[in-house]
Parts: sequence; structure tokens; C-alpha cells
Amino acid sequence: MITHRKPDIDYPCEWEYTVIGADEARLREIIFTACAPLVPAIAHSRTSRRGSYCSLNATVRVDDEQQRDAIFSRLQGYPEVKMVI
Repeated sequence: MITHRKPDIDYPCEWEYTVIGADEARLREIIFTACAPLVPAIAHSRTSRRGSYCSLNATVRVDDEQQRDAIFSRLQGYPEVKMVI
């Protein structure tokens, strides 16, 4: 039987989210809103072959697991966001 255990993460820490969607400018707005009042560092990661999607890496300093998970949930709540990793 395989059991999954949570990773040991020392907080506070820098956490990176990869956010994927079609409109890079809109994704940047969404990331800033979802992370507020924290200010993330955002970097373009990739663009799909056909140019339909892009991914952005957003790095932000989180204080605890609850804050990390809340940002993740907020990012997922936008219809323009296709995936958050």
C-alpha cells in the first residue's frame, strides 16, 4: 500500500506557482490579484507551439500552508486560468 505524506516545508518560504492560460496580460493581473497583498515576482515561462497558451511562473513569499493553499485556490477560481501547478 502506497501512502502519500505531505512534504516537509519550512515556512516562511518562497513558493512558485506556474499559471497557464491564453492571455498573458490577463494572467499577470490575475496573479497580482490572487496574491494580494503580497507582491509576486512574475516571469514568462513558455508559450505553446501554436501560441494558444502561455505559462507564467509566479514566485511569492508565503508564511504558512494555509496562505499557500489560499493563493492556489484563488488562482484556480478564474475561468481564464486553464491550470495551476
